[in-house]
Amino acid sequence: MKKIIGLIFAFVLASCGTIGIGSNHNTNIYNNSDNVINVKADSGVYKIKPDSSMEITSSNDMTITSSKKSCSEKTVVRTPNTAAMVLDVFPGFLIGALPLLLIDAVSNNLYRMPETYSYSCM
Repeated sequence: MKKIIGLIFAFVLASCGTIGIGSNHNTNIYNNSDNVINVKADSGVYKIKPDSSMEITSSNDMTITSSKKSCSEKTVVRTPNTAAMVLDVFPGFLIGALPLLLIDAVSNNLYRMPETYSYSCM
C-alpha cells in the first residue's frame, strides 16, 4: 500500500507544472482593421469582423490573414511556459525526467499562447 501511495505522490510531484500553472491555450484576438480577418488555428478557421474580438483555442501557432490583399499574413507564436518548466525541474529533479517527458509534454503544457493579440491593417 505504501508503494502505491508513493507512486501516486511521485506522479503528483511530477506534474507540478501542469497542476500549479497549467497552460494558456486561449487567445483573445481583436480585429483592429477595416476588413474581415481569417484566423487558422488547431480548432478550425474563424472569421472575425472589423472592430470585434473572438477567443480562440489553439495549442500551436495561429495564422491570421486579411481579406484585403495588401495586408500581410501574421502569425501568433506560442512561447515556452517558463513557470511550468521551473516547477517541473525543481520538484521534478527528485524523480528524473518524468515530469518533462510524460506529463507536461503529453498534455502540451510546455508552451503557452499569448492571452490577447490585436491585428491591425488599414
